[in-house]
Amino acid sequence: MVARKRVTQESFDEAVQENIAEFDMTPDEAVKSAVEEFEMQGADLAGIIRTAEGGNIDSHPAALAAHRLAAVVGAVCDAESSEQINAEAEACQQLLQVLRSANKEARAEAVTVAVKAGAVRALLSCHAITKEADSVDNTCLALSALPIVLVSDDARDEFSAADGVETLASLLDRWTGANARPGTGDVVGASAAAIEAAASKHENNKCAFVDVGVHMRLISAAAVASGSPNGGPGAGEPVPPPPSALGALCGALRSFATADDLRPSTSRAFQNGRTIANAGALEAMYGILHWENNTEVAAGHPDLVAAVCGAMRRIAVNDDICTEFADLGGLNATMQAVRKGMGSAAVARSGFGLLRQLANSDAIKNTIVGQDGLELINTAVAAHIDCAGPLEQALGLLVSLMLRNPGVAERAAAAGCIDTVLDAMRAAEAFGARGFPDSAVGAQWVQRQACMALRNMVARNPELRPAVLEKGAEPFLRRAKVAHPATCDDVGAAALRDLGFDDYLA
Repeated sequence: MVARKRVTQESFDEAVQENIAEFDMTPDEAVKSAVEEFEMQGADLAGIIRTAEGGNIDSHPAALAAHRLAAVVGAVCDAESSEQINAEAEACQQLLQVLRSANKEARAEAVTVAVKAGAVRALLSCHAITKEADSVDNTCLALSALPIVLVSDDARDEFSAADGVETLASLLDRWTGANARPGTGDVVGASAAAIEAAASKHENNKCAFVDVGVHMRLISAAAVASGSPNGGPGAGEPVPPPPSALGALCGALRSFATADDLRPSTSRAFQNGRTIANAGALEAMYGILHWENNTEVAAGHPDLVAAVCGAMRRIAVNDDICTEFADLGGLNATMQAVRKGMGSAAVARSGFGLLRQLANSDAIKNTIVGQDGLELINTAVAAHIDCAGPLEQALGLLVSLMLRNPGVAERAAAAGCIDTVLDAMRAAEAFGARGFPDSAVGAQWVQRQACMALRNMVARNPELRPAVLEKGAEPFLRRAKVAHPATCDDVGAAALRDLGFDDYLA
């Protein structure tokens, strides 16, 4: 993907005023026309205020709330009385109310205006974030606004310029380790959510967080939970963060190892993944999964399991890390967690995504198959036949398991995986036009993995061709090629070729 051209507020405002002056449009018509024109050019309008007033934001409620917060924060820094600290909390609450407007478009505009009015710097300067050591509620209140405003490149750039990385690192130091106390888990969770928002799609922030050791602070907090895998802390041990906080912590670690910023020519995501793995993340993530698998809660905490698997999928950047995690017990724990949380689409999607990553190692492939991994794939596809995410990841695992492995391909056919693949293709066809409920474009990716699975099944096992064809694979493959040429033409043709068709390119 290529980063889209950014549009400045000034350019957008000029286009609106030109529409009004030269084409006699009403303000609303002028704004609509300007938006359509820029979008036709493939421009990025993120962070643009789409009103006739444009950059004139002084009277906007979000600007007023941000200015009030900045004024109160300045007063608190001069004299830290309890009244002024309470006033700061009230100002944060007022800003949050404006940012949580009921209307989606109003929310987006309010966030844009708040950022332009200095909300990011004001929040990072809050006494609750920079100095206060006792009030959990005030600290979490101020932190909770950061993920809301850190949704654009401009906001994340402002976060960086305002020393946000150092500020949040210092905050973690005041609440973790020897400074842990009641409420630490809530503060860590709120901090981690803010950290993930700041690191998302911003390479410089990702690297800065890792360079100052924020990943080690987060791993240490996770280790408190993973150190007690059989049901929580013992007497005198620190209380682990709540599941929601652990999930946010995993999200932050995942963001450091994800190459999602299209602006720079290179990414340090691979290196960050290795750094995080070497800092103890594998033990911590395994420990959380082990604790979840042994919890008395019937379904466990599916959001947390999904977050752990999502983080580990990004951290396991090479074969050595995959093998080390598996040797720790991480592979068994992941498969157990997927079985326990099979009712959750999020667990199935993230869990199979992690298994798919671990299966890059041939030794791990055989272990997955030996632990009824093929049957687990069949179960997942049947359970989530209406969700693109689980289908794509489960079929992707099947593709990996059978790759250059005729023995596994034979076992897959015997286990009923041909029917499973075709069931997924049938669902993708049914949802294709309107999109899966969880993904408008998911059908093409489900179909791509299905085509690859059928090809890998017969590529080195020609004796399986009759069984695949008797099930009706050919028309499914040809329809996938036609419906999704960009994603399925090549893999569909390869599957048809290996099934023995001379007209596989047709």
